[in-house]
Amino acid sequence: MGRGKGGYTSIQVNYKDSGGRKVTDSGTIFVAERYIDMGYEAVFRQRHDEINAKTYDLSIKTCNDEHFIKNIEVKQTTSNNPSQLAKNIKEGFQQVGSDGTVALYLPGKSSNSQATKDFITSGYNEALRKNHVKGNVEVWFDDKTRITLNGGYYGKIRL
Repeated sequence: MGRGKGGYTSIQVNYKDSGGRKVTDSGTIFVAERYIDMGYEAVFRQRHDEINAKTYDLSIKTCNDEHFIKNIEVKQTTSNNPSQLAKNIKEGFQQVGSDGTVALYLPGKSSNSQATKDFITSGYNEALRKNHVKGNVEVWFDDKTRITLNGGYYGKIRL
């Protein structure tokens, strides 16, 4: 199937954004492929390096391109510092806006680890305290699991 109406409905070897440039961000590709696995269409957004404008990474639609689902900014996090996670959430919402979703890709971390759960809880709660959370935050792991955090919830995250 591949790219149709500007998006991808099957996993590819080389992805192009809506401006025709090769997509190289492994975190963005990982999240897009998870949505493709779930039957959605992933549209990689065009970068605007020449005007130094930051936009979000992905738009997700139904596979028949009839219904828009959400815009996503992907932040890949390898740090173990909860403050860095909170900063990534802040920067993500600055790019995607209050109607979008920030996806945090945590390569190499286990979704079952208590240390990872504590790290996510601390970073997310810090972002909430600083009023940086404007919508949903998704946390993605290499084992293809996802945790979705609601913007209005404060306190321990149910993982």
